[in-house]
Amino acid sequence: MTTTGKDVEELWAGGHPVYLGAHVLPMLARWMEFEAPPEQCYVLGDSTTLRQCLPELLTYVPHLQHAEPIEVAPGEPSKSIEVCTAIWGHLSDREAERGALVVNLGGGVVSDLGGFIAGTYKRGIRHVNVPTSLMGMVDASIGGKTGIDAAGIKNLVGLFRDPLGVYVHVPFLRTLGKRELLNGVAEMIKHGLVRSADHYHAVREAPLHDIGVLAPLIHDSVAIKCAVVNDDPHEQSARKLLNFGHTIGHAMEAHSWEGQQRGLLHGEAVAIGMICEAWLSWRQGLLDRGSFDQIEAHLIGLFKGYAFNNDDHHRMLELMRNDKKNAEGGFRFTLLRGIGDAVVNVPLNAAQVGEALDHYRLLVRHHAAHHDPEA
Repeated sequence: MTTTGKDVEELWAGGHPVYLGAHVLPMLARWMEFEAPPEQCYVLGDSTTLRQCLPELLTYVPHLQHAEPIEVAPGEPSKSIEVCTAIWGHLSDREAERGALVVNLGGGVVSDLGGFIAGTYKRGIRHVNVPTSLMGMVDASIGGKTGIDAAGIKNLVGLFRDPLGVYVHVPFLRTLGKRELLNGVAEMIKHGLVRSADHYHAVREAPLHDIGVLAPLIHDSVAIKCAVVNDDPHEQSARKLLNFGHTIGHAMEAHSWEGQQRGLLHGEAVAIGMICEAWLSWRQGLLDRGSFDQIEAHLIGLFKGYAFNNDDHHRMLELMRNDKKNAEGGFRFTLLRGIGDAVVNVPLNAAQVGEALDHYRLLVRHHAAHHDPEA
């Protein structure tokens, strides 16, 4: 970690810096004056971030006044090969060169999509991430993972491609509603559970509506993510710690796209995954019952339950079989040995995973019966 100047802190995540503090956007503006020809700059965002956040970005970074906005629809469906093809064609029509710069202004979807487009167009052009969501700030924009969804499977196609920098401007969080804030809080909880009990308890006790209180916790989550990525940039070992909650969570998220219910946000699905995988940690004799009970009560109280039937297990297990962490035909999980302590590559079979799904399904039913008088 180094300090770059007044009110700006620099952390490193593998091959790229992450900047935090009150003056990160002026810092981006100074860099762009020398390194980015305005006629070769593009701002990728969804319709919401371009409307709510681009005006503020342009105030701090006037160099982008002449950059062309590229708009995608909000939400996970934009992470598709069809959207990529359209944007690649658009860049080609504009004769974008390999020195072009894409500024990804948005949350996890925009950074995943924009990084993938930048990493593949003409074998790679430059990009920076300016996250506008809590999920983007603490997780998705950091670490160089990019990807799109295909065949109904989340992040099936992607590559590691470092941005030139990540610029975390916390005031963008003022544009978020409660659901979007909680979406990012899920990843902050995960950071604490796998790496820092102090961070977990601080997030658990924080008034999550208060951005002033969230700001130092965002810093701590970013520091945890950066430290893990530095240890293992390409996810060969230690970086798998960050997959806690994601094996089951990704399957839940994909399953929610297929049904009649409202589709789950990524953090909501990860919260479900963390309950299931904390339960598996207890059943495997790794996590004590008191810690599991605390984690479960916290998450089921914070996130709305996702109802499904026993008949859905087969489809969820089918989705999990495509998880990138699997090996030798079996599931590989990151599980907890305690709050703030995780272990990677724990082999489990389909029957054990099915028991975890059963536990969550019955938990949701029980919680609804006790908290919704009409349930």
